[in-house]
Amino acid sequence: MAFRVLTGLFGHESNAFSKLPTRLENFSNYLLAFGDDVPGAIKGATIEPTGVEEAAEYMDWDLVRTVVAWATPSGPVARDAWDVGTAAILDAAANQGPFDGVLLNLHGAMASVDHADAEGVLLAALRDVIGPDVPVAITLDLHANVTDQMTRHADIICAYQTYPHIDQVQTSWRAAKVLDRAMRGEITPFAVTARRPTIEGLDDGRTTTDNPMTKLLARAAKLEADDPDVLLVSLHAGFTPADLAEAGPSVSVTGNGNDPRFQAIAEDYMDYVWETRHFDSNTYLSVDETMAQVHALLAAGKGQGPIIVADFSDNPGSGAYGDSTFLLQGLLRADLDNACFGTICDAEAAQTLMQAGEGAEITLMLGGKTDPTFGPPIEVTGTVVRVTDGTYVAQGPRWKGVTHHLGPTAIFKAHGVEIVVASNRLQLTEVEAFTHAGIDPRQRDVVAVKSMQHFRAAFQPMAREVLICDAGALSGKDISKLPFTQLRRPIYPLDLD
Repeated sequence: MAFRVLTGLFGHESNAFSKLPTRLENFSNYLLAFGDDVPGAIKGATIEPTGVEEAAEYMDWDLVRTVVAWATPSGPVARDAWDVGTAAILDAAANQGPFDGVLLNLHGAMASVDHADAEGVLLAALRDVIGPDVPVAITLDLHANVTDQMTRHADIICAYQTYPHIDQVQTSWRAAKVLDRAMRGEITPFAVTARRPTIEGLDDGRTTTDNPMTKLLARAAKLEADDPDVLLVSLHAGFTPADLAEAGPSVSVTGNGNDPRFQAIAEDYMDYVWETRHFDSNTYLSVDETMAQVHALLAAGKGQGPIIVADFSDNPGSGAYGDSTFLLQGLLRADLDNACFGTICDAEAAQTLMQAGEGAEITLMLGGKTDPTFGPPIEVTGTVVRVTDGTYVAQGPRWKGVTHHLGPTAIFKAHGVEIVVASNRLQLTEVEAFTHAGIDPRQRDVVAVKSMQHFRAAFQPMAREVLICDAGALSGKDISKLPFTQLRRPIYPLDLD
């Protein structure tokens, strides 16, 4: 008899300090489907629900699909989106059971306007419906803030192991295999979590260099291989701009049974996280320092591949506004002749440029309209090179198979820089954000992207050099500027060395 499994994706990384609410329309603009429409909505996409579908087919599960919902990180989830997402899951749990198991794809750093620990609240509500005995597996982004409430109501915790996140399908498979064994009665999974007084650690979870994250992942893989009762070790670097008491790095161990030794393992791993908390593989440059390095590299010769400049502090993937102008202003003043910049989110400017039409020369105020504190509007004169609808299918590796919607988009060339002016906020992780509009970043001397780390999957292989610019926007490295009110204190790096 096939096991009946409830599943769904309800994911968001919520920046508590963003003034942009995350409404239902923001999910609709990215990914939103329900019930039997889910397989069609995710077809070809390398995301967690695809892994669930594959595992369910292989293991002959009777899958009850609820929702797939994802939106670009921004402020806490508004009530309209929260009500729709949770109702899809909880109504199915109440009316389409009984269930042998649950496999939910969450993020681990969602907050709503009413709940700082939104996923903990969702899991508690789910438990109230299905009872204490149905095994619940959750997959998480490795930037999850795993709370005690989440741990209490989930039996199996399984996070990504790559950043850039290119193992989403595999993560669902890992969780599904443990869940299947639990439903067969072969194991009794039990999850525990440990943390320390730090909101930073594990090199922000990066896995593109030798660092504490990769070292601990290797230890975890060996432990899982050597100890059959250690079912999963899940490492979480945490999500910093969350006004949550339990925010920060954590380690969750899913063991076979409620044995104190699993908590001891989690604590031992967290000791290592604490000991290595100062490690940071990035070198953060100001705008002036960035431009000085760009000029030095260009003076040494061109035609060696693009210099990739990451606009670290204005990364929409961490909830920043995507319209900061600090770095863009530096590039426009640099007297470049073969550069591109993606993207500046400014729907008003995009509309003006589209109305002007291709070939038009125009002067307008660009960017900085959400909060000028993080980069005010700047006056730019240039030429409208091309207009598009901003829609493309990502070829990955990060979002392979997912359709992205920049909204009405214009390519505006000024001072040797082709600026992708978009209507929707989106972290620039895909080459197609440029190529769909006729820009080949491989042929540019300088390519600027609004991203922290995910850009590396597609852009690092082509890069002559990668520069990380902390221009002072909302998601800058200095978190002492964030007005935390709920975060546990004292904590590193705000209070502790």
